[in-house]
Amino acid sequence: MFEARLVFQDGGVLDVAVNADETLAEAAQRLDLPTRQDCLSGECGACIARRMSGDIESDPTELLTPEERREGLALTCQTRLTSNAAFELDYPLSPAPTAANRYDATVTAVDRLNTTTSRLRLLLSDAGDLRFAPGQYVRLRPPGLRVARPYSISSTPADLPSIELLIRHVPGGAVSGWLEASAAPGQVVRLQAPLGGFATDDRSGRQIFIGGGTGLAPLLSMIRASDASTGRRLLCFGCSTPTDLFHIETLKALESARPDLEVRIAVMSGEVEGIASGTAVDLLRPEDLEAGCAVHLCGPPMMVTAAQSFLRTHGVPSRAIRSERFSLRA
Repeated sequence: MFEARLVFQDGGVLDVAVNADETLAEAAQRLDLPTRQDCLSGECGACIARRMSGDIESDPTELLTPEERREGLALTCQTRLTSNAAFELDYPLSPAPTAANRYDATVTAVDRLNTTTSRLRLLLSDAGDLRFAPGQYVRLRPPGLRVARPYSISSTPADLPSIELLIRHVPGGAVSGWLEASAAPGQVVRLQAPLGGFATDDRSGRQIFIGGGTGLAPLLSMIRASDASTGRRLLCFGCSTPTDLFHIETLKALESARPDLEVRIAVMSGEVEGIASGTAVDLLRPEDLEAGCAVHLCGPPMMVTAAQSFLRTHGVPSRAIRSERFSLRA
């Protein structure tokens, strides 16, 4: 048996006894610790941690690049200890979100934002003591479907028992088919929440958010829930084509209402008046990346990879970069 020391964003520390035949995530679950994980199969990235010291064995995963693994990032659900070790976690020990549970929720609105994106508004019938952190997600199962899909929450904890999701329509997708054919106010869906380890680095006075498509959702939650009187925030948001753009007026209104926030928007192809040409990453300028900044990424894998490369080239340390990885599933 070895011991793992977990160091949380707020300085909280937990020591975990890990058996030789279990992963670090399994040990945390066995001890009912407030660590964040979901699939336990290496597919979601919710349990990412950074190894500070010690020796480990980790199963290979496509979620982490070779460079990230060299820098110490590891999925705790795929990691076994071969010595005592210490890890950093990118979220606070307290207050911790409630443990993931299942809830019924009633659809209150289905808004088609463009040809490829819908906003789904839900009202939980019994939220109880549910508490999530901005950046987390839910698993949604519509009525009559046997599949559940993960979607980041774009609303804030203060909005509970209401929850807002941004959903990309995937050709042939089960949830997409439901949205297009039969989703309507009054229907009851099933949720598992809260899930995920993506979190705001609130230690930094300069926070940067880079999002592509529906990757905007968790970044919106983070910004909406933050204190406008503290720090400075920059949101860079990009979509592929003019028809993919959405929430432009929402973002402009948010920027107008918050003196701490600057919003930049880009489209990769085509032209839109008042919108820059290029990607969300192209909106970044070297002077934005001042010492001590914290960067939060969410979007398609190619966008996340391009952003990481740009940031590292311009001297942003890896521990200042956080990313939520997602892929579109049918």
